[in-house]
Amino acid sequence: MTHRGRGKKKNPSMRLLFFCRCPHVMSGRIRHICMKKKQHRGRTMIHHTPKIILIFRIHITSMDIDGAPSPLGSVYSSSDGLSQDDDHSLDFQVHEEPILLKAKQPGLEIAAPVAENKQIMDSMIIHSREYQLEMLEESLKRNIIVTMETGTGKTQIAVLRIQAELERSTSEKIIWFLAPTVALGEQQARVLRSQIPAVQIKFLSGADGVDTWSDTRTWNDYLRNVRVVVSTYQVLLDAVGHAFVRIDRLSLLVVDEAHNCRGKHAGSKIMTRYHENKAAGLPVPSILGLTASPIIRSKTDSLEEIERTLDAVCKTPTLHRDQLVSTVKRPKMYRVFYSRPDYIPPTSNMNSLSSAYYNLNIYEDPTIIRLQREDSERSRVALHKALQSRDTYVLNQLQTLWRKSTAIQRELGSWAADYFISVTVAQFVKSVKDNDSWLQGWDMKEKQYLAAALETVKISAPPSFEEGAASGGISDKVTVLTQQLSQSADGTIGIIFVREVATVAILSHILSIHPSTKNRFRIGMMIGASNYSGKKRDIGTLKRANGYQDLEDFRAGKLDILIATSVLEEGIDVPACNMVICFDSPHNLKAFIQRRGRARMRESKLILLMDNPTYQVDEWMAYEEEMKKRYEDDMRKVQELVELEDLEQPEVEPFLVPGTGAQLDFDHAKSHLEHFCRSLSIQQYADSSPYYIFKRMQPSAKQFPMIAATVVLPMSLPPELRRVESSGYWLSEKNASKDAAFQAYIAIYKAGFLNDNLLPLADEIIRDTETRPGVTEVHGQWNPWIRIAHTWGHQTKLYRRRLRLRDQHGDTMCEFDASLPVYFPKLPDINIFWDRLRSWTIETSETKMISAGDLQADQSLALIDLANRHRNLKLRDSARVILHLRSPTQDIPYQQLVAQKCIDEASLDDTILIRNGEGYPCFFKAWLPSGDQAQLGTDTQHDDLREVPCLMLERWSRRRDFLHRIPEEISSLASDKPSKQKQTIWPAHLCRMDGIHISAAYFGTLIPSITHVVEVYLVATELCKTILKDVKFSDITLVATAISAPVAREATDYQRIEFLGDSILKTFTTASVSANCPNFPEGYLDAIKTNIVSNSRLCRAAVEAGIDRFILVETFTGAKWRPTYVEDLLKAKTDIGKKRMMSTKTLADVVEALIGAAYLDGGTDETLSMDKALACIRVFLPDVQWHSLESACSALFGQTTMSTALPDPLAPLEELIGYRFRNKNLLIEASTHSSFGHVNSMGSCMERLEFLGDSILDSVVVSALWKYERDMSQGEMHLLRTASVNADLLGFLALEWAVPQEVTEISKDKTAIEKQTKIPFWKFMRHASLDMGTAQRAAEERHALERDIILEAIHHGTEYPWAQLAHLNVPKFFSDFFESVLGAVWVDSGSMDVCAQIVERAGVLPYLRRLLAEDVDVLHPKNHLGQLAGKSLKTVEYKTEVREVDGSRELFCKIKVAGEVLVEVGGGVNGDEIMTKAAYLAHKKLLEITKHGNDDMVARLNEL
Repeated sequence: MTHRGRGKKKNPSMRLLFFCRCPHVMSGRIRHICMKKKQHRGRTMIHHTPKIILIFRIHITSMDIDGAPSPLGSVYSSSDGLSQDDDHSLDFQVHEEPILLKAKQPGLEIAAPVAENKQIMDSMIIHSREYQLEMLEESLKRNIIVTMETGTGKTQIAVLRIQAELERSTSEKIIWFLAPTVALGEQQARVLRSQIPAVQIKFLSGADGVDTWSDTRTWNDYLRNVRVVVSTYQVLLDAVGHAFVRIDRLSLLVVDEAHNCRGKHAGSKIMTRYHENKAAGLPVPSILGLTASPIIRSKTDSLEEIERTLDAVCKTPTLHRDQLVSTVKRPKMYRVFYSRPDYIPPTSNMNSLSSAYYNLNIYEDPTIIRLQREDSERSRVALHKALQSRDTYVLNQLQTLWRKSTAIQRELGSWAADYFISVTVAQFVKSVKDNDSWLQGWDMKEKQYLAAALETVKISAPPSFEEGAASGGISDKVTVLTQQLSQSADGTIGIIFVREVATVAILSHILSIHPSTKNRFRIGMMIGASNYSGKKRDIGTLKRANGYQDLEDFRAGKLDILIATSVLEEGIDVPACNMVICFDSPHNLKAFIQRRGRARMRESKLILLMDNPTYQVDEWMAYEEEMKKRYEDDMRKVQELVELEDLEQPEVEPFLVPGTGAQLDFDHAKSHLEHFCRSLSIQQYADSSPYYIFKRMQPSAKQFPMIAATVVLPMSLPPELRRVESSGYWLSEKNASKDAAFQAYIAIYKAGFLNDNLLPLADEIIRDTETRPGVTEVHGQWNPWIRIAHTWGHQTKLYRRRLRLRDQHGDTMCEFDASLPVYFPKLPDINIFWDRLRSWTIETSETKMISAGDLQADQSLALIDLANRHRNLKLRDSARVILHLRSPTQDIPYQQLVAQKCIDEASLDDTILIRNGEGYPCFFKAWLPSGDQAQLGTDTQHDDLREVPCLMLERWSRRRDFLHRIPEEISSLASDKPSKQKQTIWPAHLCRMDGIHISAAYFGTLIPSITHVVEVYLVATELCKTILKDVKFSDITLVATAISAPVAREATDYQRIEFLGDSILKTFTTASVSANCPNFPEGYLDAIKTNIVSNSRLCRAAVEAGIDRFILVETFTGAKWRPTYVEDLLKAKTDIGKKRMMSTKTLADVVEALIGAAYLDGGTDETLSMDKALACIRVFLPDVQWHSLESACSALFGQTTMSTALPDPLAPLEELIGYRFRNKNLLIEASTHSSFGHVNSMGSCMERLEFLGDSILDSVVVSALWKYERDMSQGEMHLLRTASVNADLLGFLALEWAVPQEVTEISKDKTAIEKQTKIPFWKFMRHASLDMGTAQRAAEERHALERDIILEAIHHGTEYPWAQLAHLNVPKFFSDFFESVLGAVWVDSGSMDVCAQIVERAGVLPYLRRLLAEDVDVLHPKNHLGQLAGKSLKTVEYKTEVREVDGSRELFCKIKVAGEVLVEVGGGVNGDEIMTKAAYLAHKKLLEITKHGNDDMVARLNEL
């Protein structure tokens, strides 16, 4: 909301006014704004996020930049069924997290915060209109002069035409853009640089000293690597005239304000050279003229003259004339009369100025003195002339001052003239005394001479403005002007055109102090001024600034009224106004049209101030009637079209799909086509709506013209579907467009983009995406022992492995042979955790085949008895244990060795197991002779032990699970107890010794753990032999890891390799889907990929494949363990019917883990690894047509048309990335945004390659993480991957990564100065979106301000710069471009190594290595805060809101911990960024608070 005057206008609600051509688009845009769109890498997720309620309205005005259509697309035309005068507004509430719109779009007045920057920008994308594209196509066919009114977008046509010319011209050719003024040229150069950043664009004017460039070498040096030059007409004329620039070097000449090219104008003279070249058969450039009026005066032959001069025809949109007519809003013209006195006597100041002029002694004039001193023939002639006519520079300046004061008196009044003289004299005298730079072009003696003359002027200070006005010192013309301004409606934005430069400054001053305007309007001024520092400045130039700042403020809405000379008539970018006042009447027809074009808001006024109703008024009235008649004719034509549409009732049979009965109706084809096109792309700034091109055929002069239509579809579709013609000719555009849409929709269906219900395939894919519950019922775990039980006794050969138990020093404690009647899988070393201090290892030997007859008696029960006699474990000595165990060196009889011997003091050591009086096994610690009182502790089993020898014993471990470490908290508690509490004292005569080495008991205790590990590997082996047999695993350990859920707490679980498998699966899926669907757009591909790799799909795949029976989810504890007997298993039923509940995510994770395991099983052979991974993928997802990466790459390469030619602007990009493409079309495609389809509708856009490159980048980074020297957890790798591939970092690197290019500047001494400039990576992306150019420029400006902080964090910081990168707010298309180029490199090279080199050059991998090497904290601030608060069970609450701060809106975030406000920060650019910054500060503050202890934490929070 723009506030007028000094007070703030309160408005309880603000309006959001949409102009859309399609009701479907309208509802879509509203729904779009009411939703929060989260941009994720590779996809867009939309979800409702209610936060706070904002009630707001937004005023959408018309365009304010030549070439920038209104942000929401076309306004309604009458053919849309809505009158231009209707107020189509929507008031609604947004339940949404607010966001500030940082950069206002031209013509868009934001009255309140809006919901989310990216989503709003998506709905306000400025796209080329259909009539602009019509003009582009015409300009590609022949030379034309685009004739459209001011504000209808001529510059946008020029941008599109230049982009098209860059596509087809060579690097030696130059495109030259001619502008009539320096100001307009500078503006157009800015627009071109914004829209076409990849090429060098230079602006040339007289200020560059081009008149001193006197040789071709200088020009060639300056133009080296330059593709587009913007200049004034005279600059090019001089360059062509001196043969510094040859006409045949130009490929395109854009002539802005082309109506000037007549007579002796510089533009006309340039075209003379053009015609000479053409007549001689030499190459000439294409011509594109731009004008609001091709004629300057009301002469019928002017049009033909302009066309002959420019060798072009004037063209205005005809096929889309209705859209142009509805866009143009002509103001209503008013003639307001004022009185002008016949004579106004000069004021005293004017008389004194006149006296000073006539009293000057001309012989003291520096010019006269110089001529006298030279005393040459030439100087004497000049001296005579100067004396005779009083013609010197100083005298002329005094005359100019007198003339300007006279004009100001006539136009503004005597008070104004006196004010002008007093200010001018004071300013000049002060400048001379201060010797400042204001008069730097003047000769010092001239300045002093004139200053002395001015000091003789007797200045009478003018009275106050009120007194001057009361005494008639203000002209009636000014009075009428102020009346018009004071009577204007609220919200008036206007321009006042005046003729004289001096009048601008004085009138501005008057309005700023006039009682009726000073508090209502904020007033600025704009005059044409050369920035050539060598030019002398006139004495009457009051304002030291050139007015450009006021113009910027007017554009930004900080000023309401701009007073300007004719400089604003031609082309300068000015916001749309609702009032234009011609303080001085336009001097010709061209000026009238251009001034009128500035008033293009709805219900605007054009006010002409006139002193009497002369013939000129009649002429203007006649012209107005002519314009009105022409306008009514235009509207009548539109109405005739509407009537024709009503009369013409097409009878077209619907298109029918036999299988389903679905049919396409002729009248609804356009809406269906609109919906389909919107489903194609989710890219930001991508205009996916179709547009129509019409072609007319006139059967005869008496018949209505017949119309055919061509519908142009988005660049996301294959070239053969992008242009579809109607089947015939029609009387109306409406039916012709329906026919084209009907034919297009049928073609789209036949091409496979629609299902048999005639709906977009993407909708079906998304709809068919499976959902999954949290847990599901699956098969019980497969029991390998049942099969083994049935095999015992039926095999002639057995499998044996020796198990060797080693202590922490590596010494062998014991060995036992384990035998099975089935293949005995190789076991990894089994880690045994006996207690918190002792960790042992069980090693397994290679498999040995033995004859069943050689199998000796099983010692399993004897070993179990040794370890568990004290537990009263009931053993069946007649039964057979499932795992056969036997010592290779000694016999261990069952139940004969426990407590076999009496205590023998000489035999006591740590190799003997002691049984105390209760039969509990103990370790021997010490022998206590009788009477040794000092050694007796309190834990004794008898009262009187003083007379008998005793044993100090330590109890045998009570643990059953030796596969897991003792938890830290239990271990720490145990370590706090005195060791004596674990010891007991028993009389020696009550104790017994086992008759075997203690290691046998150790091994017997470990049998449950050993049996469990053997079972795990039997399960893994069975999985490999059955379901995964085609993968041919060689390392069973990888499979055992992959099927072990974290909850099972096995030695290894699947988390790490699941992370790897996830990346591999997505890479194969992306490549295969892209190869299988060569015509599908990115939106379809992403939906298909998401469907394949979703957890729900993988969960189903796991169950269908049957691996649910092999997944380990139960934790081994050893509790209630009993030996497994063969006889029991023979009696038991199979486990096929058993069921269990399992997490669906676990099922999906195991699939990905097995894919990762298959890859790792290939070892160092990358090809073998990928082949194994693909074989595993095919097991689980057999319904997908999978490709190897080589096959997919080859298919994708073959699907792209081969080309070895690269457009010149893209050549440095190959140098930057360090890769030369075999097929240049791949790089062209990767660099082309879908908006570029307006320029080149036959190429392909970047979206498919970006889809591919996303997974390639992920694969490169995951590979680097996996190959790092230390193993990392899944969580750590996930954080590092996110830190390396997030869009914010990639966007920043795209701004940093640059290629050097030589730029030549010409110094004052005409020597060429060669400099190195850098073209950053992002500038090579080709687009035709004005909004995207604005977003790029804004990102570049933010980058320049914030890059040093981010680079410091990247190179030296200990924390990842999450907040800083988020605040940079780089649009996502920066990272999309990087990913698309990476995808193109992979398709062209077929090598992940080459892609890794690109990622290395871009800076991603170097930063990743630093993150790893220096252990940089990469945890996001929000996670840091959540974890810290969670330790104390405190909740964290984020609340964002927009507040008014110093007249502007600012985004704030407040964080509450435990219900109390911890931090509050402002200055956010979007919701994510401000929450990240707030979380960072909150974490630091909470960390400081927790140092004071948890008890007073809440109290300290309350203090905050």
